[in-house]
Amino acid sequence: MPILIKFINTIASRFGIVVSEKLAAQTIPLVGAAGGAAINLMFIGHFQDMAEGHFIVKRLEKKYGSEKVEMLYNKTEF
Repeated sequence: MPILIKFINTIASRFGIVVSEKLAAQTIPLVGAAGGAAINLMFIGHFQDMAEGHFIVKRLEKKYGSEKVEMLYNKTEF
């Protein structure tokens, strides 16, 4: 009986390693997709902010004139 138990334990330990490796290999695309989604969200947020700033400046130029807006912009310290 101990030989059979040893054989079963050997197979179970090897099967566990294969299952772990397979699971790790299957999660790689998910990790890549999550990373890509995070980067896309950062870019979307950045370009939305840039577009908002652009249209705010356009609205101010329409209301006050581009020369005055540019003059005040150049006086601004960042």
